[in-house]
Amino acid sequence: MKTMIKKAYCDTPSGQMHYYYGGPADKPPIVFLHQNVSGGKGYLPTLEKLTAEHHCIAPDLPGFGGSFDPPEFDSISSLTEYTLDFIDALGIDKFHTFGNHTGAGMAAEMAGLRPDRVLSCIMVGALLLTEEQAAPYRDEFSGSSGPSHDAEYLKITWDYIYNLGGKLDLDNMNDELSGALRAWKVRGMIYKCVWDYRFDLFIKDVKCPTLLMCAPDDVLYLGHKNTAAAMPQAKVVDLKGTNFEPYFDPDGVSRGVIDFLEENRLS
Repeated sequence: MKTMIKKAYCDTPSGQMHYYYGGPADKPPIVFLHQNVSGGKGYLPTLEKLTAEHHCIAPDLPGFGGSFDPPEFDSISSLTEYTLDFIDALGIDKFHTFGNHTGAGMAAEMAGLRPDRVLSCIMVGALLLTEEQAAPYRDEFSGSSGPSHDAEYLKITWDYIYNLGGKLDLDNMNDELSGALRAWKVRGMIYKCVWDYRFDLFIKDVKCPTLLMCAPDDVLYLGHKNTAAAMPQAKVVDLKGTNFEPYFDPDGVSRGVIDFLEENRLS
C-alpha cells in the first residue's frame, strides 16, 4: 500500500514555497533538492518508497513548480539560502539533505553551512568537475529557451528533456516538460552559474556521513566519480535511470538511502 504524499505551501521571508511531504513527522526529515529542469514532483516515486518509515520533504525550488519566482541571481548559493529559509520556516531543527545534480551541490553546501543540524548528506550525480572537464558541459548546458511566437522553444525544450532520458517514459516526459517550461527563467540563471559553483570547497566542509549515488549513463557520472575519489569516507552506490534516477529507479534509490541510514544508526 502506498503512503499518501501530501502537498502544502510554506511562507518564507522571500515568498511562498510549494512542497510535497509524508512520513512520520517525529523523525528528522530528509529534505530532497531537485535538479535543474525538474521539480519536487520528480521525487514522488522515491518518496512513496520511503515515507512508510521516514519523514520526507521535497520542495519546488524557487522559480520551479508552485514556488515563488526569485529575483535574478548569479550563484546557486542563493537557492541554498532560500531553501534554508524554507527549512527554518517549517520549524525544522535537524535534517538530512538529499540532492540530485544541482541539488547535490546544494545538499553539500547545506551540510557545510549547518554542520550542527545536517545529519547526513546524500548526493545523486554530484558536480565535482575540473575546469577542463566542465568546458563541454558549459557548451551543451548553457541556457534556457524561452517563449517565442513560433513556439520553437516548445520543441527545443522537448528534445532537450527527451534526450536526457525523458524518452523512457512519456508520463515523466510530460511532467518534466511542463516543469521546464514553467521554470524557463530560473533555468537560464542556473545554467549561467552552475559550472562556477565551488562544489570542491563545499565537500571539504562536509563532516557528516555521506552517500554518493549515480547511474553510469547519467551525464554527471564523471562528477560523481570525481566526488567519490575526493570523499573516500563516503559510501558509493550505482543506480539505474539515466538522469532521472529518483523517478526511474525508486527501488534502488530508496534501498540505498535505507541501508545507508541504518548503517549509520540514523534511521
